[in-house]
Amino acid sequence: MSSFLKKLQESLGKHSPKGIDELVLDYYWKNKKSLTKDEKSGLEQYKNLVHLSLSNIGLKSLENFPCIKDLYYLSIKNNELNGNDFDLIPKLFPNLKKLKISGNKIEKINNLEKLRNLKLRKIEVKDNPFSIGNKTYKKKLFYLIPSLEIVDQENERGEEIETTDYHNEQAELEDDDDYTEEEEEEEYDDENEEYDEDE
Repeated sequence: MSSFLKKLQESLGKHSPKGIDELVLDYYWKNKKSLTKDEKSGLEQYKNLVHLSLSNIGLKSLENFPCIKDLYYLSIKNNELNGNDFDLIPKLFPNLKKLKISGNKIEKINNLEKLRNLKLRKIEVKDNPFSIGNKTYKKKLFYLIPSLEIVDQENERGEEIETTDYHNEQAELEDDDDYTEEEEEEEYDDENEEYDEDE
């Protein structure tokens, strides 16, 4: 067991990492800058995490970030990240659907294009240098990341969308995926019926 994992057991209470689906470590460190290899190893024991939050800890880099394949909600807001190493995010969290990176030091919106191959649905980016005073950044983000449905709690039409907790969001995403599959099957059946009628 890594020394970091031992510390987590002490601070959070004894638990099995595999039985945890939400881990919030906001303010856990001060001026962290980057994670260590030991912390990476410890966090990777939480293989079934759905929600990981490492906000307000002073991060400047994603160095030694854990690889958690099924994570769908990551919050790394209010740190000091500039986005230069955001190409790591799709590799570490290939199933990510929601990302909070507001309150960082991202100056170039194009750094977020590195997230294009993810199927992100929601992103929060407010209070970054590129977004402050920029009225068109949301429109550009919808273009850079086509899968996005919500940017800073607004859809592409500029309508405000109410946020929900991560458990409800996960259920909604699963329902949406099931609904999409059903729709595709219905469309396929309709097309076949039309084809039979034409014959």
